[in-house]
Amino acid sequence: MVPGSRNSGRVFPVGGIRAVLTVASLVASAYLLSLVLASPASWWLGAVTLLPLFYSIRALSQLAAGCAGAVWGLSLFAFSTQVFDTGVQSDLASLLLLALIPAAYAGAGVWLTRRVGFSPYLLALGWIGVEFALRPVGLNYGLLAATQGDGFAINVVGSYAGYVFIAFAVAYFNALLFSVLIELPVFRGSDRRIVSASTSGLRIFSGQTIVQPAFAVGPTRPRAPPSLA
Repeated sequence: MVPGSRNSGRVFPVGGIRAVLTVASLVASAYLLSLVLASPASWWLGAVTLLPLFYSIRALSQLAAGCAGAVWGLSLFAFSTQVFDTGVQSDLASLLLLALIPAAYAGAGVWLTRRVGFSPYLLALGWIGVEFALRPVGLNYGLLAATQGDGFAINVVGSYAGYVFIAFAVAYFNALLFSVLIELPVFRGSDRRIVSASTSGLRIFSGQTIVQPAFAVGPTRPRAPPSLA
């Protein structure tokens, strides 16, 4: 094999460039979410702020996705306390929560995706745990529900349980949008591989897929020739 040829025909860069782009997208995502928290008039940005996090869950290893979640959470803390006035408390407890909870969520998301496929419903359901875990950081309406402003929907919902439901809906839309985008031809490589044979008969709700785009799956090692001894 010619060095470097294993990635020919793929749309997305790999290695160091992909890592830089992934980190940059996570930081940009945290910036946009902080902006929405500070300026509810930009509520529509809430529909795309989780896309890089879901990319990490879909494309990275469990450890790498956990690190991506930590980068996202730490960036969110920095922007929410140093750049925008979002209501997030600038203390050590909030820093640790915003680093550890998204990291745990991303790592758990990889574990789940490897077993049942990429399921927007289950990932959104898991986000409810993130909302409850992040309550101490100081956001009255939670993280994602607060991006929807203080308009009619928030006022009608009323209770914290309702805010969690809104957060579930926002997370579900983000994950569903991501699952649609990665099926577009421009985001696919030339070769598609099955994630696991065990997922072939296990599909949870319509958003779940069992095929990963080629950029999300690392190259396999060639087998050694059989021994003649």
